[in-house]
Amino acid sequence: MRYLGIDFGRTRIGIAISDPEGRIAFPHAIYLRKNPRLEGDFKKILADEGIEKIIIGLPLADNGGETEESGMVREFSAWLGGISGLPIEFENEMYTSRMAEHAGVKRASKDAASAAIILQSYMDRNNK
Repeated sequence: MRYLGIDFGRTRIGIAISDPEGRIAFPHAIYLRKNPRLEGDFKKILADEGIEKIIIGLPLADNGGETEESGMVREFSAWLGGISGLPIEFENEMYTSRMAEHAGVKRASKDAASAAIILQSYMDRNNK
């Protein structure tokens, strides 16, 4: 199964894609949230890459509760589910940006690297 991973932020959306077997996540792209072509860009990547499921990082508080950002992610996921028709699941994204920074990822690539960390975490947990 081929997955698309997403790190949704206030300004940018990081994208990662799995290998065709759904075992390894690779950073892919970064989109600006206010991109007027965002819907077309998503439809193209989903079709071109043969994506079967979308995994979106869900920002949770330290106590596991929802945050203001969680609500924005849920709104985005409803929009994306509507245009894609694909199943969407959430993965806790706590500290993924810090993990990407700690790994030495350049700032310009951090959002896509964070998406890869989110996606890899999901696949590792579910593909045992």
